[in-house]
Order: sequence, then structure tokens, then C-alpha cells
Amino acid sequence: MSEAKPSKSPGTRAYYNKAAGVVPQFTVLNYGFSSEPENSLIASNEPEFYCLRLYEHTVRETPLEARDVLEVSCGRGGGASFVTRAFKPRRYLGVDLSQENIRLANERAAGAGLEFTIGNAERLELPDGAFDVVINIEASHLYDNRGRFFAEVLRVLKPGGHFCYTDGCWADDDCTTDLLSAGFELLERREITSNVIHALRKDNARRTALFDAMNDRDLREEYKHWGGVVGYRAYNRFEAGQTRYFSHRLRKPT
Repeated sequence: MSEAKPSKSPGTRAYYNKAAGVVPQFTVLNYGFSSEPENSLIASNEPEFYCLRLYEHTVRETPLEARDVLEVSCGRGGGASFVTRAFKPRRYLGVDLSQENIRLANERAAGAGLEFTIGNAERLELPDGAFDVVINIEASHLYDNRGRFFAEVLRVLKPGGHFCYTDGCWADDDCTTDLLSAGFELLERREITSNVIHALRKDNARRTALFDAMNDRDLREEYKHWGGVVGYRAYNRFEAGQTRYFSHRLRKPT
């Protein structure tokens, strides 16, 4: 009998808890999105413009106004705050594994109709059929079992509810098969790798400056690999075609 693989969750939680203290300036933790033209609701002088553009792209054609929305792996709440202001859902709940991410989100973004709580994507402690829309951006590659997460999303969605899902993956991976196996109807699948690469290039000066301000050189270099700085590991994998990025719009059958 093969031994069960150890869960990635404790390591992921510890990593993001530490990052919340080391680089708290980020309110949105993703690699971003850019298009020509941008055609965006977001002010061009917004420091996290490209990261918020990924949210805007992901939810752009999904009805959110006066709906109940769940974001799984909400990070520090910057994306949730933007979506709440721009698209006016009735309720927005953000869930994240990292207690330090949730602490920052509650300090910076929580308010009327917008709340945050600690939770595990693969074991959501939420009722069946409670949400009209579920959002998940650049997080599922860190989960132990992506299929189990998809099943949880399907469970907490109302019939006819929408799943807005965006993430990167290895070039030989195809999460669409898992999504269909979970029971979703596919409305749109789009490869956005080039949009992510362009965003990282345009956002490179900001990211580099934030990491260069760190005193610990080794940690500074590690975070540049993690944070998508041009010439470092995450960026190089996209550039070389080793990893790809997709956005999906899906629906739970009625």
C-alpha cells in the first residue's frame, strides 16, 4: 500500500503567514492581466492596476450585482474590495487558509456586505447552495486535491450559479477535464498566458522595488522568484512555455 502524500496546506499557510509580515504592501496576490487596449474600470494610476485587472477579466461577464458571492483563497482582500465596489454584490465572503492574510483583509477591507474568515478550500464549512457566484484566482495549484475543491464549489453554488476560475498550470496539465468531471457546464475557456506575461513586464518596476526594499538578501531573491519579477523563476516558466494560464467561466446545472 502506498503512503498518503503529506498535505501541502501547513506549508502553504506558513509561507503566506510569513509573507504577510515581510511584504505587507501587497493587497492583491496574483501575476496580473494586461490587454491592448486595457478597456478597464480601474484608474490607470492604481498601483495594483494589473493585479486588479485579473479580477476584472475573471468576473467581467458574470452577473454580480445583488448576488451572494464567495471568493475562495481571497488573500489579503484587495481583489474582494475592488469587486465589491465595482460590481456591487449583495454579500461577498472571502475565505483563506492563512490567518495572517485574513487579519490584513479584515483590517484593510472588511465592511458592510464584505467579510473575511479562515477556511480550507477543500473543506468549506458553508451550507449547500448558499452562493450565486464563486471566484477563485491563482490559488488552486497550491491545493492538495483540485478535484475535491471543484466538488466543494459545485456543492455551495445555487443551481444555475457561476464559477469564475483563473489559474496557472504546467503545460501538460488540463484542468478543464476535471471541471467537467465535477459536473460544471463550461461557458468559456481562454488561454491568457500572454496577457499575464505582459502584465508582469508592465508591473515589474513596482514589484522589484518592493522586494528590493527588503533587508535580507536571500529572502529578497526568494520572493522575486515567487513574485513574478522578470528574469526570475515564475516569470521564466511562463516565458519558456513550461507553465500556462487559463481563465474559465462555468455554471452549475439547474
